[in-house]
Amino acid sequence: MTAKPMEIETVARLTAIHRPADHPQSRHEGTAREVAELFEYLCPNSTAPQIDRSHDGIAIAAQNPRLALNLAQLSRFMALELQWCRRPDLRELAIQAVNAHFGCEYSFNSRIRAAEAAGIGIDLQRALPQWRLNALFNAEQKLVIEYTLAVVGGKVPDDLFARVVASFGEKGTVEFTAVAGFWAFWAMFLNATRPGA
Repeated sequence: MTAKPMEIETVARLTAIHRPADHPQSRHEGTAREVAELFEYLCPNSTAPQIDRSHDGIAIAAQNPRLALNLAQLSRFMALELQWCRRPDLRELAIQAVNAHFGCEYSFNSRIRAAEAAGIGIDLQRALPQWRLNALFNAEQKLVIEYTLAVVGGKVPDDLFARVVASFGEKGTVEFTAVAGFWAFWAMFLNATRPGA
């Protein structure tokens, strides 16, 4: 996976709903209410609410505004409220490992700056495919990558699981597992809908 600054182009497969008026059914009363609720959540008190291009996943999901609202709420909860995610360096490393595993260039590239701000430099992000042999990664980072890849690969050996529980506790392991699974969903969703293609 090549790490490069985010370059957003038009959506290739589906129409992204960046503004309330973009929704094709925004004139229907029920849908208009759902669209308004979504944009009020995303852009509270804005007179011109808009989903930015780096969040095209939500803009695509907004074809169903209730789905998009629930995904946005869950994304915010996962990133900001889970105790395991209070280590943004580990959270971003896990997310980038998921993106690299699924070859999700859109999500990988859109998170480069967030990962850098969390302390996961571009050198580490570029080195993810060689994480086992690369001395840039410390033992904790290697454990995060190994467990993330095991979770998204569907096979978590007992010894690896035990090491994760020893490092993060049972609650932390549950939260960590949820993070890997949730961002795997986003990687698969984005690969299928191809924003920025």
